[in-house]
Amino acid sequence: MHPWPEGIRSVRQSVSGLARLRAASSAHSAAYAGLILFTVLLYLRPNDLLPIGTFPILKIMTLGTLGIFFVERLLQGGSLSIMPRPFKYLLALAALTILSIPFGIDPSNSFTAFTDVFLKTLLVFLLMINVVTSFRRLRLMMEVTVLSGAFVATISLSDFIQGRNLVAGRGSGAVGGIFGNPNDLALAMNVLLPVAIGLALSRPSPFSKLVNVICAAMLAIASVVTYSRAGFLSMVVAGAFFLVKVRRVYPAAWAIGALAGGILLVSSPGRVFTLFGSGGDDLAAGSAVARWELVKRSIEVAGTNPIRWTFGVGIGNFGIVSIHDQVNHNTFLEVFNEVGLPAMICFIVFLSSVLKITGFISQRYRRARGYRQVWLTATTIQTSMVAYAVGSLFASAAFTWYVYYPAAFAVCLHQILMRAERLPPQREVTPRVWYLRRLQQ
Repeated sequence: MHPWPEGIRSVRQSVSGLARLRAASSAHSAAYAGLILFTVLLYLRPNDLLPIGTFPILKIMTLGTLGIFFVERLLQGGSLSIMPRPFKYLLALAALTILSIPFGIDPSNSFTAFTDVFLKTLLVFLLMINVVTSFRRLRLMMEVTVLSGAFVATISLSDFIQGRNLVAGRGSGAVGGIFGNPNDLALAMNVLLPVAIGLALSRPSPFSKLVNVICAAMLAIASVVTYSRAGFLSMVVAGAFFLVKVRRVYPAAWAIGALAGGILLVSSPGRVFTLFGSGGDDLAAGSAVARWELVKRSIEVAGTNPIRWTFGVGIGNFGIVSIHDQVNHNTFLEVFNEVGLPAMICFIVFLSSVLKITGFISQRYRRARGYRQVWLTATTIQTSMVAYAVGSLFASAAFTWYVYYPAAFAVCLHQILMRAERLPPQREVTPRVWYLRRLQQ
């Protein structure tokens, strides 16, 4: 049989596959632009910076972008959303949260907490995994997120230097809201810090490298001046994890890491060693005792009541049964107490699935020089997830967006790679170069 017909079919399949990839990469442009704008507004918190009161600008942006996305999706045909495994776990968590509302202590408060916080986060996650359809879009999304976080860090540092917005002498977010607590500010900065470092290492332009290095420095310093022991611990663990992952590719990272670690030890509070102990710093010891009392209170709230073990007290309701209306300073206990044990399992499985995705991509492309950006992106996202996993042990951050942005980055990267790998190899082109070009379309 003559070989030409098979060759023609291969070329046609390659061309049609490439056309599908380019179509997917350029789809939902309006929704993607709305997502970028939403991210900027999410960090800048215009309600705190501008005299617009309680005008719900973020809600309007969320619903408007979501409406644009659904209209574009309906016009293109097909399902309304892709369904990767982490998103399924997140939907299960959302379903359990909704089921817990009528069983909660204050259903109206739970409904408000769900719609104002977690539902918004869920919708943004849905948007991101559907509209970030190319490596170029993903990289821009990460850069916008890092720049927005660095802006918050810069004005927070400015306030710290001037002695404004301090909480017991500790730096806090200048824009208020979820950044108003020093521990929350440290967690937000630490989650973005690995992404900024990864962008600085992967960008070819010297100007882009410089901008991302400055952003990384601002994020790190802002985390340090919060004097958060949880922030210190998560930064150290995530930094050590990142150094181990990149040690073969960037041998100089050890020297840079040792220098940064020395600066961190000199400038950060030594109270990290009294996290659950006493002695040394009375304030630190008192904080450790208060956290331990909250852990015991969490166990007491569940008790032997099967309703509380299954559905919790309702999202946003733990303060009602807590000590002095305090939140639960542990993300996993927060989910357990407010939504129940099944929800906590879903949350853990969700985090594990994202770590598994990033670990798989990082391992697969570790030795491929042609895919250095892919490997570095996966590694930095995985490091962000590690920083969150450590910091979340000392914060109530299950339903806010800290973890969901890097988790969505991971899912987007995985989907982009899977779409590219489905295409047949082109003739007369080195597969590695072709593959990298397809990713960067």
